[in-house]
Amino acid sequence: MSKRSMSRALRGLLLLSGLLPLESVSAGDLFQDRILPLAKSPEHSSCTECHFSGVELRNYIQDSEQATFASLRDAGLIDTRHPEKSKLLQFIARRPEEPNELTEKVRRQELDAFTAWINSAVKDPELLKAKSGIRPANEVAPEVIRHARKDHVVSRFVDSIWSEIGRCQNCHSPDRNQHQIGRMKKEEVEAISWIVPGDPAATLQKLVDTGNIDLEHPDSSPVLTKPAVLVEHGGGPKFFPGSDTYRKFSAFLNDYAAIRANRYATPSELPPASDELVLLTEQQLRITNIPKAFAGKSLQVNLFAWNASNENWETNRCATAFSRVNGKDGIWQNQIQLVLSTQDVETPKKRKTLLLPEGRYKVEILIDTEGQTETDYLARLTDRNQQGVTEISGPWPPGYQPPRIIKFPESR
Repeated sequence: MSKRSMSRALRGLLLLSGLLPLESVSAGDLFQDRILPLAKSPEHSSCTECHFSGVELRNYIQDSEQATFASLRDAGLIDTRHPEKSKLLQFIARRPEEPNELTEKVRRQELDAFTAWINSAVKDPELLKAKSGIRPANEVAPEVIRHARKDHVVSRFVDSIWSEIGRCQNCHSPDRNQHQIGRMKKEEVEAISWIVPGDPAATLQKLVDTGNIDLEHPDSSPVLTKPAVLVEHGGGPKFFPGSDTYRKFSAFLNDYAAIRANRYATPSELPPASDELVLLTEQQLRITNIPKAFAGKSLQVNLFAWNASNENWETNRCATAFSRVNGKDGIWQNQIQLVLSTQDVETPKKRKTLLLPEGRYKVEILIDTEGQTETDYLARLTDRNQQGVTEISGPWPPGYQPPRIIKFPESR
């Protein structure tokens, strides 16, 4: 070890131990001893505790102290008059509600290092005059950074996949699948237990760790292809291509893969926000007397509430369901999904009950007679697929038995 590097190593130890006052160390030495090592560290910074992508501390650090200071100052991240109020320090100091102990230690080291350097750097006349022209590599649009925040990603996971977890939990949740032991080996049951009960964030990570989310080919992810029976699935079909469930699973997986790969650079590249929130209920609907011509076809129902004040049907659907017709028995049955408006102030209250209230509803029946959803998995059935309309009213308790039962309308 050279005398120079030995001197830096010793100086760093003395600084960390508090035996060497910060005032006695130049900004340049602080940059060399405390800042550059952060840029060269193979470990992730504390930024990754809150952000899947878009933010990484090392990308704020340039090759030289002058370039780093100038680029951060020009980006508004260093306040030369009030260094303690610098935005960069505020960003580093942010922590999730339940911080990880190891990451918290990293955060303190980063915050101490940048606080010491910035306070010293703003007193250096040469640094204050420095020019860079280099923008921080992390300087992406705030919309992109917010979109990739872990709490926002987990929130979208809850609305898209976790909200449908009832379709999967009997086989894939360790608090539900222990009866499988005996029919399957214990290690096999553990291998399929990708749900972490009560913890959507941990479940999302486990889906990745177990290979159930394919970050390179998201539409090939087993969490999508197995329940949609596009590949073999021991649990049978849970939903089908062409359904709202399939589309929202696919949308989340593709968005999540893009975030993890840092593919979003501008707000225009972000996926558009949906104006509908589709959430699974425990209410079941059964349609009987379905003509044999529709055997095996995908059938979707859309429900529209009666507006008593206007004496007309609402134009936006309030519930939906999608499955295939059982040709042998001429019946169709599935769980109803609430369709809530993301703009409705009542939506937070409605999503707590997850039940379609008692009332009068128009039931539109759409059938994929041409098999379009079997080749285009994201295809939507429209009015041209309508094969009947009927009404339903009265109480609708949750549960598989008994479901609400209606007959397929004789006239269209």
